[in-house]
Order: sequence, then structure tokens, then C-alpha cells
Amino acid sequence: MTGTALATLVVVALAAGARERVSAVVELQVAPRGPGTVSASPAGVDLDDGNAAVTQPCDQNDDDDSCRWGYEQGTSVTLSATADSGKSFVGWSTPDCPGTGSCTVTLDAEVTSVVALFSPLKLGVKYSDPDAGTVTIDRSANTCTEDGARVCFEFAPGSEVRLTAKPADDHTFTRWSPGCEPTNERTCTIVVNDQPTWVGAIFDNDDPGIPTTIKVQFRLTKTGNGGGQVTASKLDCGGQCTANYDYGQTISLTARADNGSLFDGWNGVCAKTQTTCRFPVGPITSIKAQFVRDASPPTTPGSLVVLSKTRTGIAVAWTASSDTTGVAGYRVYLNGTAAGDTTTTEYAFASLKCGRSYSIAVDAVDSGGNRSAQATLAATTKPCPLAARVAGVGVVYAGGSRTVVVKLRVNRATTARLRLLRNGRIVVTTGPRVRPGTNPIRLRVSPRHPAGVYRVTITLVNPDGGTLTLPGRNVLVRRAR
Repeated sequence: MTGTALATLVVVALAAGARERVSAVVELQVAPRGPGTVSASPAGVDLDDGNAAVTQPCDQNDDDDSCRWGYEQGTSVTLSATADSGKSFVGWSTPDCPGTGSCTVTLDAEVTSVVALFSPLKLGVKYSDPDAGTVTIDRSANTCTEDGARVCFEFAPGSEVRLTAKPADDHTFTRWSPGCEPTNERTCTIVVNDQPTWVGAIFDNDDPGIPTTIKVQFRLTKTGNGGGQVTASKLDCGGQCTANYDYGQTISLTARADNGSLFDGWNGVCAKTQTTCRFPVGPITSIKAQFVRDASPPTTPGSLVVLSKTRTGIAVAWTASSDTTGVAGYRVYLNGTAAGDTTTTEYAFASLKCGRSYSIAVDAVDSGGNRSAQATLAATTKPCPLAARVAGVGVVYAGGSRTVVVKLRVNRATTARLRLLRNGRIVVTTGPRVRPGTNPIRLRVSPRHPAGVYRVTITLVNPDGGTLTLPGRNVLVRRAR
């Protein structure tokens, strides 16, 4: 498969009855790996044989061989895998085709690669020099033959095999070829996934040369109603993207959800909770990264309390909410109406009226716009400054008695001290509690006191400290009737 084939649509003329039409042809790379073949329905054209019609199943199942078939873009193709006698088919490389049944793919991309894994696969080991040392494996396995391999074993796909190198006298083991890790230790581990899976045992810095394998087109598709990005070597995907890799190359995909979204998994290839997914390309040629819109609201803000208050303001605080995608901020409410937004856990209300009770609430919002339930409390500003005035002074005559009535209007509950004086001498005094509003206060004048002009003085206890003295008022008291 050439780079041009990966990047360019091939345009061919397809006969349709008696007329011709020009159609875009895309590539389906079919790669059986191991003892088996793959057939397709409908059959395509062979891009490596002058666009001749495909008449036989794909049996190019090892080394750097695969089949490149052409189809009209958008065609749905059903692939069927057939294992050789006594062998078995393991599965397909795309999540759209679970299990071992047929696999139907829609060719909507320029290049689509589908790998069919059969069992067993070969593990071939090449030496720099057949006399430089030996390699053993950590288990019993069927032996096999493979051109160029010093030793060959058969394993099921996905088997992890440990190999140990032992240099001969006067020779030195240097390292393993990439893929068997760690490469600089005498014992390494490799996963058998190709046909064959090659390992090079390098003695005396003499590289044995590992045969090349196929390249495959890897495809990532984003699904779900949320948003996010997926990145890897050669990939930076907002929606769907593809890249070409050597078969067996390990890649690491990293998913990052957009604000208001959650990452929801890799269609089973890696754990749902893992935002980084690491796997070999080839046995897997397609993966889906799902993002979903976050519909869960944050938790309710906790412990809403008053930090401080004045006559015109109230400051409140609360403990932070939590959320699956993170809390974006908080909204505060005053008497049921939104009053402001903040990203902190404190807020100060201003321009309030003194001595008033207010209903205060706060909720949390996340980046998806989901709002929590409200935390609420009632709080009162500090009382207004003491204010008082005399609304009126009069005398009530009844049954031979005389009573001076003072109508004292105040805005706060407090204690008043009233005195009635005649020629500077106290005649009557009283100290009642008064409530907000108009308070009638009575001063009874004894019959022994003569008629004439009396003076009323008023002093109130200021709840904020000190006293408040009102201007004195004169009142004419006549003889009792």
C-alpha cells in the first residue's frame, strides 16, 4: 500500500449496462494474519492488478502481504473469514464486527483497513549469528518453520511470551529488536499478534535484520452527544480521523472532554474510566471514543452562613459544591431574584435597607449549564439608627382627673424616660418600654398641682449606645373639671 493510495481517491470508469459513469473508488485493505483467508461480497477490483475483478479470497496472510481492493465510495461490503483446516478464526480488528461471524463495513473513508486474526500465529526469532548464542522461551509450545528464523514457535493471538537470551562463550548479548521489552535486558516480553511476529536477538552489536510487516490505516471515530478531543502520535481528532501505522505499532490515545461533556469509553477496547488507551495497531484498526453531554447537576452548596452584616449589606459564605465535570460558578439570589454570580464561595449583598429581613439563596452551575438545588437562609440587616419624634401632646380631663398624654413615635423598640415639670421641678416621671410606631404615654397630674404651663422632657435609650434626647414640649394644664 503506497502513500499515494492512502491519500488519493482513484477515479475509474465503471460500466453500468450500456453506458459508463465515473465513480470515486476507495481502498479496502484486507489483511488476514495467520492460517486463513478472507472473501468479500460484493467483490471489488484488485488495485494491485490493474483494477481487475477480484475472483478469489484474500490469502496474503503473512509478512508484508495484504490485499488492496477497490470499491465505489459508500459501498457496504461483507467480509467472511475461513480458517485453514485444523486452525481457527479469532476475530476482526474493528469494533463494528464483534465475534467471529461475518463483518460488514461501509467504505466511507479513502482507505479502510480490516484485519482478520487466525490462530495459531508464528513467533520467529532471528539471531545475529547462529553460533553467537541461544534463545529460550518461558513455556512449552509447538515448533514451526519460518524462512530466516533460527527458532519458531506457535501461539494463540495475544499471547505474551518471555524470551531469554544466552550468549555463547566469547560473545556478548547486546539487545533485542524493538517490540520485545525491555530491549536491553536478557529477558524480554513480546505479544504475539502478527504472522509472523518477529524478534531479533542481537549479539555483538550485529543486527540480524527483521523482515518488514504491513502498514494499516487506523481510524478513530467520535460518538455520543457530547464533545471532546482525542490525540495520539499522528492523530489530533475533533471528530473522525485516520492515520497510517506499521502493523503492531503501539499507540496511546488520550481523550479530553469539552466543557459540559464527559468521556464515556473506548467501546470496550480499554476501561471506561481510562482517558488514555494504549494498544497495538493492526489487531485493532478502528476504535470509537464516546463523549456524552453532562446532565448531572452539581451538589447543593453546603453550610450557607452569614459572615457579617451592616445596616445596608449582608455578606454570606458557603462550602463548595462538587461536580463530575467541575463547578463553573455560583449564582446568589435575594428574595427569589438573581442578584449576582461568583466563582468564589462568598458573596456580599449591598444597597440593602436597614432593619429588613431578606431571603438569601445560592446554587452551583457546571460548565454544561446544569444547576444544583438551592441552599437558603433568612438574614436581617442591622437595625436602622434610632429615630423618634413627638407626634402630639394633649391633656385628658375625666372624672376630676388630669392626664397629660404624649404620643411618642419611634422606629425601634427601646425604653423612654418622660418627665413632666412645673417651674423646673419634676411633677411626674415614667419610664415605659416603647415599640416601633406611635406609643401613647400617660402622665397623671395630681389634684394638688395648680393649673398652668407644664413642660414635658423625653429621653430614650439608644440600642446602639448612649441616649437620644428630644426637644421639650410645653403643655397647658387647666384645673380639673
